[in-house]
Amino acid sequence: MKMMAAGTKQVRYFFSLLLAVSLVFVYLLPAKAETRSIDQLRNSVVRILCYGAEGMYIGTGFAVGDTEPVRYIVTNYHVVEPNLNGVTVLLSKEDQINANVLAFDKVKDIAVLELTQDLYKRPPMELGTSGNVKASEEVYALGFPGDADLIDDTPSGEPDDVTITRGIISKISTQGGRKIFQVDVDINPGNSGGPLVNEQGQVVGINTFGVTTASGINGSVQIDELIPILESRGIPYLTSSSADAQAPVQAEPEKSNGMWWIVGIGGAAALFILVVIVLLAVVLKKKGKPSSAPPPVKKQQTAASAKKKPLMVGVNGYFNNQVIELGAGQITIGRDPNFCQLVYPMNTVDISRRHCSIKYNELSQIFILEDYSSNGTFLQTGERLKAGQTYHLRSGDRFYLTSSQNMFEVRLENR
Repeated sequence: MKMMAAGTKQVRYFFSLLLAVSLVFVYLLPAKAETRSIDQLRNSVVRILCYGAEGMYIGTGFAVGDTEPVRYIVTNYHVVEPNLNGVTVLLSKEDQINANVLAFDKVKDIAVLELTQDLYKRPPMELGTSGNVKASEEVYALGFPGDADLIDDTPSGEPDDVTITRGIISKISTQGGRKIFQVDVDINPGNSGGPLVNEQGQVVGINTFGVTTASGINGSVQIDELIPILESRGIPYLTSSSADAQAPVQAEPEKSNGMWWIVGIGGAAALFILVVIVLLAVVLKKKGKPSSAPPPVKKQQTAASAKKKPLMVGVNGYFNNQVIELGAGQITIGRDPNFCQLVYPMNTVDISRRHCSIKYNELSQIFILEDYSSNGTFLQTGERLKAGQTYHLRSGDRFYLTSSQNMFEVRLENR
């Protein structure tokens, strides 16, 4: 009788545990997010005004957060760079909200704004994952290109004024220490800082620049570059669940067909069976002796096998103490964001719009420097680079733009 009572108690405990696991699983099933059309996403896009010494600059931003009302807007750093204390969000012809630049990254060209008051009827956008983006994927750019105002009698920052353009991801690359999507979507002045969204309505990039000397070559900073900035400031943000990732944005709200519940119930049943098998195995298995096998020995990486990380560090001046990792591509330095990845303020008149470029050759482990400027690029010795001629630098070498107050050093560090 005692053995039977003990067995009954064990069975009750066993099934109580199963019930608890099942309830937890059902509770954790993701709620289905409401599908938003591309047209509806316009409500999350805002026009940004920056009042600088040389006039007003116009850009685009988009709302981030986890619920309404929102307080945070993402845009490009170069949109607000002319005056970090003179930024507003234009909601209509009569209504503006002041914004503070809460965080920024010059190299990534990203800025996060905090509004001085809550923003209603502008829902936060879902952020996608850069790793899920593939070349040839269809994308949409939303924003306020300045030239579009020429065909509008009374332009404003209202959702109906948002321009939508469509294209594809042409290439996935790294440029100037930041991850970039090359797209054939038009990115015109004023579009900077706006969202690049996929067919599921998720933001996969921040529209940043267009190459004016070529057709269909534009750049958008990958959304993964934004996430660390948001998390470092404790800013909440929406991400899509895996259950919704495959559902394309619809022109109209899609009616539910119950398929999601079928998948959820099937997954719960499969997990229930798996838990039964595992728990039975645990109940029936006798206690075994601890393994005498020694832990695996980790292979030590030799200095010869460690790859070097090429860096460029600002020694003084505008980019003082900034560390820029050099990828496989070339970094161009200057004042024009349409051509440059490392951008000086427009009022830095002694720096040319396209001053110089630097890239790293991994095979030979040298840095290659080239000058395009009118005021000159110089080696640390004072030697001025000749136009059209490349110069090779080694780790620890320095160079400067125009004067020694704009000095950079190139380095190789272990990864």
